[in-house]
Amino acid sequence: MNAKKLFVTAMLGSFLASIVPLPAFAATTTSAQRLRAMQHQLDVLKHKYDVQERQIKQLERLVLRSHGHLAVAKAKPTAPAQPAPAVARAAAPAPPQPVAVVPPAPAVSSLGKPAPQTSSEKSIYEQQNALFHHGITLTPGIAYTYADNRFFTLNGFLALGAIFLGNVNVSRQENSLVIPSLTANYGATNRLQFDMTVPYVERASLYSSVGAQNSSALASEKRFFAGGLGDISTGFYYQLRQHRLDSPSVILNMHLAVPTGRSPYGVKIVQDPTNSSLSYPTRLPTGQGVYTLSAGATMIKSVDPAILFGGFNYYHSIPGHFGDISVNAGQVQPGTVAPGDAYSATFGTAFALNDRMSLTFSFQDTMVGPTRVHPNGLAWQSIAGSEINAGVLNIGTTYAINKRVSWQALVGIGVTQDAPNMTLNLRFPENY
Repeated sequence: MNAKKLFVTAMLGSFLASIVPLPAFAATTTSAQRLRAMQHQLDVLKHKYDVQERQIKQLERLVLRSHGHLAVAKAKPTAPAQPAPAVARAAAPAPPQPVAVVPPAPAVSSLGKPAPQTSSEKSIYEQQNALFHHGITLTPGIAYTYADNRFFTLNGFLALGAIFLGNVNVSRQENSLVIPSLTANYGATNRLQFDMTVPYVERASLYSSVGAQNSSALASEKRFFAGGLGDISTGFYYQLRQHRLDSPSVILNMHLAVPTGRSPYGVKIVQDPTNSSLSYPTRLPTGQGVYTLSAGATMIKSVDPAILFGGFNYYHSIPGHFGDISVNAGQVQPGTVAPGDAYSATFGTAFALNDRMSLTFSFQDTMVGPTRVHPNGLAWQSIAGSEINAGVLNIGTTYAINKRVSWQALVGIGVTQDAPNMTLNLRFPENY
């Protein structure tokens, strides 16, 4: 009986072993342990990565805050650590040294603006006069402006409420200006920069009107060309100190334009002998004729990936006295002229396409007050139609050839009646 029990027990054990082998349980247990070990190792690596990322950001803030300081404080010498005995060094391995976390430096009132990282960003800052170069920078440039105005004049009256009796006159005026110039900048410090611009003005004007030979189907025209030195301007830019790293850069400017160009006052207006509807000036001016003071401020801030900028300028023309301010041929009338003050506002944004090229979009609106004249012996009077509101949409690009030379191109499209139809400005600054 005992032999039968032993035989049955042996057969049952063999059957169970064949159904659930013991190595399968061991393999399952080993896989779970490896998975937990890998998960633990992944958590450790994530923790180390977070610590290193915080350390990198803190070091970047320290580098930005230290930029622009000329003097670097020397670190205090510390006493050298006593070397451990040779027996101890041989007996026990050195413990792992923890990575030191550098605390952020306290904010100071003389923080400087962090320098742009790429050449394209530097070109944007230089275009807004927000990045000064120590030494001399020469900027040759050329500007082209085209304006086309049409005037529709009705001289008569309506009969029976629908029939016009009189003269209909359509006149047209085209002006093209090509202004090559040379600008010299001198960076005295990292916050102060002086500049001077010398322009040369080439003008071409076309005046046309229908009514030649007393016919509304015939038109006559008159072309004028003039060239000469324009108004030389000089001034400075000063960048305010930043109290916080995230605050925008603020640049103040002040300039004086000297009337070195040909004055527009005293120019006679005459009529075409073959067309009484056509009037034109006897000569073209190349300057404003008076001293002009301007002052303003510009703000620029980097908001990755864009750079925002905006500015405001005020222009005041100093009244000047001239020997002749009359526009009538054969008449000489001395007097004083006071051009209207002007206000200009600009805002826009720029994007760095890569490390060399950037794209700029901006809008500029300039409002000019009426011009007033004071003929000798008469009262002050305003010139009708002398107020101007010129709005221009600008699209530009900059390309940095290297650290010293860059190209700048700006195309302007007039969006108001008083603005020029189109402007094109090319500049090629080079640092020395």
